[in-house]
Amino acid sequence: MKKLGLGILIGIVVLALSGVAVAISNQGADKAKAPDLEKIEFIHWKKDFAKPEAAKAPKTPTCYAFLGKYGKTYLKWTTLPVKYVINPVNPVQTLDETFVTSAVGTSAETWDAATGQEIMNGYTVDNTVVYGVQDYKNAITFGNYPTAGVIAVTAVWYNPATKAIVEFDVMFDTDWTWGDAALDSAKMDLQNIATHELGHGVGLADVYDSVCSLVTMYGYSDYGEIIKRTLEQPDITGLQTLYGK
Repeated sequence: MKKLGLGILIGIVVLALSGVAVAISNQGADKAKAPDLEKIEFIHWKKDFAKPEAAKAPKTPTCYAFLGKYGKTYLKWTTLPVKYVINPVNPVQTLDETFVTSAVGTSAETWDAATGQEIMNGYTVDNTVVYGVQDYKNAITFGNYPTAGVIAVTAVWYNPATKAIVEFDVMFDTDWTWGDAALDSAKMDLQNIATHELGHGVGLADVYDSVCSLVTMYGYSDYGEIIKRTLEQPDITGLQTLYGK
């Protein structure tokens, strides 16, 4: 009887362990079946490098656009607020850390102020974060983009199943001399460009029609420009379509 009881006990343990193994295996299968994240990269050009506009049918443009729309669902953040990480080090130009963080922080607050939801909620400083690494950090950095004429780039990752943005990274190109263009028009204004790039981060795309040249999400900029620091009505309409008033 003792041997029989021991055999039954061993059988129960084996079955229990098998169940654990099956559960673990199924968890791995579920993870493997989860959709890979997809990435969109936006390139912000200097005006000199703008391509001629193609002929268009006569209609009034909305002057705002979205990263994507699937039926009635837009690509946007579904978990708010979003934190981000600033690497203030420009490898070819000495910039004061406070200047960089203030310019970027003010840009983020500009978008927050246009909707009832708090979209971006503070930042940390980390000199090691880099652009283009999918790590959920929302890195804002300086670096060299290999194509001439590029002022900044923004990468946005999203889940194609849920249509939720999960990360954005921004890189300001070191080919340009950065600063405060309100004080020196020979500088590429950091706040101006940051406000545009963070627009991508919240779910808006570039617009290129010349009649939209005054809006923040217009796809070209230049030295001395500061007009993108503040939002125009089309920018606000696009934002509020995503996140409400």
